[in-house]
Amino acid sequence: MSAAQMDQMDKTVRILSIDGGGIRGILPARVLQYIEQQTGKPARELFHLIAGTSSGGIIGCGLLAGKTGAQLGDLFAQRGGEIFAHSLWHTVTTFDNLGGPKYDPGPLEQILRDELAETWLGDTKGVELLVPAYVIELPRPEDQDGFQTTRRPFLFKSWKARGTFLDPGDQPSALDFRLCDIARATSAAPTYFPPAAIRNRDGDCYAAVDGGVFANNPSMCALVAAYRLYPDLLKGQPVLLLSLGTGALERPIPYRQARNWGELRWLHPVLSILMDGNADTVCYELDQLLGSKQHVRIEISTGTDPSLPYTANEDFDCATPDNIARLEGLAAHLIAARQDKLDPVIALLQAPKWQPAPAGASVPPAPTA
Repeated sequence: MSAAQMDQMDKTVRILSIDGGGIRGILPARVLQYIEQQTGKPARELFHLIAGTSSGGIIGCGLLAGKTGAQLGDLFAQRGGEIFAHSLWHTVTTFDNLGGPKYDPGPLEQILRDELAETWLGDTKGVELLVPAYVIELPRPEDQDGFQTTRRPFLFKSWKARGTFLDPGDQPSALDFRLCDIARATSAAPTYFPPAAIRNRDGDCYAAVDGGVFANNPSMCALVAAYRLYPDLLKGQPVLLLSLGTGALERPIPYRQARNWGELRWLHPVLSILMDGNADTVCYELDQLLGSKQHVRIEISTGTDPSLPYTANEDFDCATPDNIARLEGLAAHLIAARQDKLDPVIALLQAPKWQPAPAGASVPPAPTA
């Protein structure tokens, strides 16, 4: 491509953001499968930055590891039952899950190793990746604005693991983790799975839980990171932020029941409220900041009418054959129902992707990501 053609190229910064949602990760995976089919390219070649939380983080890690949307959709559909396998012995020994997490993490960890192998974040190339988790135990206390902290939100960032856009005191090896460990950390939903204990390339141990507790929709984290990576965004460079949901929750919480609930009964509803509320709030904020042309949200209700084949159980862990079939039907319905939003996105993604100048190790003049 000539210099003149490069000057004429659309310099839109392309961001893909994927919500968390457990087994409902089938929905964004199938949307990505459709986009890849229409463009003839893998998603990792279509975007500059991919962000994903929980099941969305698993998808993001999978894309950087060379997986396609179809393969990741099949992963949830075919092996979701292993991840969310009910064990009578586990239920008994945890007193019906009151004395421990609901699921043994072994099957999930094995599947992540099978799919993502031993790939380190810093060894990936091309598209950037951002994955949120919440670290409940740091390897050592950190100083933040004059006070010591032993836990904090944590964003796994490919650019820092690769040694670029570093802040003072950053060491790439300390910020580099295996993709399988990142995926395990971001999907460690409290009460469902135990926290993940993972090590960086230096051997330091971090304990983390699901990033959905603070950023189930990581779109805002992704946009702020993009201001750091592509500082011309601050000068009006166009951006496309494609945000893929995992199904808007519709199950009511009747007041007459909830008014008598205590800690135990509120536990799982509160987790859903936190994650669903975060996703909706971030969507509102980005609509206000970017508008509907630059912020494209692909989402659909999980439904309320069980007689419809695409009404799905909204529980993170409902991986029964019937519900997986319903989620597959809902994914097809979502793609058909959001064609008016998907067509312009696909048209833009089919154009050659603008390539920014190679990142340097120094920090550019832009907001902190």
